[in-house]
Amino acid sequence: MSYSFTDSEIQSIAATLGTEPKQLESSWYFQLSNPQTKQSLALSIHNNVQLGAEANGSIVTAQTQHGYFEIHDCTGFVVVEPDEVIFVSAQNGLVSSLVTGRSCTCSLFANIRADIITSDFAKLDASVLMAAMQLSLTESILQ
Repeated sequence: MSYSFTDSEIQSIAATLGTEPKQLESSWYFQLSNPQTKQSLALSIHNNVQLGAEANGSIVTAQTQHGYFEIHDCTGFVVVEPDEVIFVSAQNGLVSSLVTGRSCTCSLFANIRADIITSDFAKLDASVLMAAMQLSLTESILQ
């Protein structure tokens, strides 16, 4: 089933990121800037994008001075107070996420095994700990 962002969800994301989006049909564009670090972030959310021969879904993209990040087939998002949004794609026991923040932070986690998220963090290898901790914040929307 394809996930689509609602207008009220877009407004919740806008409030968290501290900027109003520009809308064009079924897409929204957010421009963020951090005057202290001189960083900027261009975030876009697209509903009902053809993702293959017979699949439609949502895509979230973030462009920073450090790169371009894209998450396909978004299945939900979580607002992390006070100023971050985690966009999630969960498929076949794997979770990917794009984490964006009001201060123009941006992180991408890809193909993380869902069982890591619910593991005892004290028993995890240090190399997967950051992903497990960050994605544990999304546990409420994972199926």
